[in-house]
Amino acid sequence: MSLLEIEGLTARYGAADVLKGLNLSVGEGEIVALLGANGAGKSTTLRAISGLVPHISGSIKLAGQSLVGMKTEAIVRLGVSHVPEGRRVFPGLTVQENIVLGASNRKGIARAEMVREVDEKFDLFPDLVRLRNALGWTLSGGQLQMVALARGLMAKPRVLLLDEPSLGLAPLIVQQVFRIIAEIRKRGTTVLLVEQNANMALSVADRGYVLETGTLLVQGKPEELWNDPQVRAAYLGGHAKAS
Repeated sequence: MSLLEIEGLTARYGAADVLKGLNLSVGEGEIVALLGANGAGKSTTLRAISGLVPHISGSIKLAGQSLVGMKTEAIVRLGVSHVPEGRRVFPGLTVQENIVLGASNRKGIARAEMVREVDEKFDLFPDLVRLRNALGWTLSGGQLQMVALARGLMAKPRVLLLDEPSLGLAPLIVQQVFRIIAEIRKRGTTVLLVEQNANMALSVADRGYVLETGTLLVQGKPEELWNDPQVRAAYLGGHAKAS
């Protein structure tokens, strides 16, 4: 059974439908990439899962339990953590304080457990160790993305929703971020990844979906998408991946 299952999802802002009957599933332990041009509905899909889109219809289930109509706080407690586009790190808080905020929805967590889990995040993101007490506004884009990822993981999610983690980052930092995403999955967290950089997304994904103006264009394993002429021409630079 899929861990996250979406069926017939329609989402709208005002009178305009952004998603039009989307079907999507994410199996436990998978990285699934959600690809498409700007305006395709990728970020809206993540926001709908997180309870941030007021007008939706259809079905969203986590481990068989419906999320439709639930408040965002309750969805987080069930095991969905959302790292939004733009990182949204608090500039006046330190790196450690920003990371700790990710556990704010976990009531009753013991201090010793909190310390242990924060230390685990610094192990996963060693570049942040020397910046533990640095304020958010002093960080580079790559450092901000790592803090946002670490904060999202502090919620102990079953599913981590990542929205454009490579946006605005230098190529070497993008590669580092995607190595970390692969490691996050290896450590047991399922990932639904929205990403403009289709090449990098498919390099770590088990499966991918391509959206076009709110509808599903094509889905498949990375090698299938690499070799789909329509997908390749639009999103992968026009070249098939070498076998």
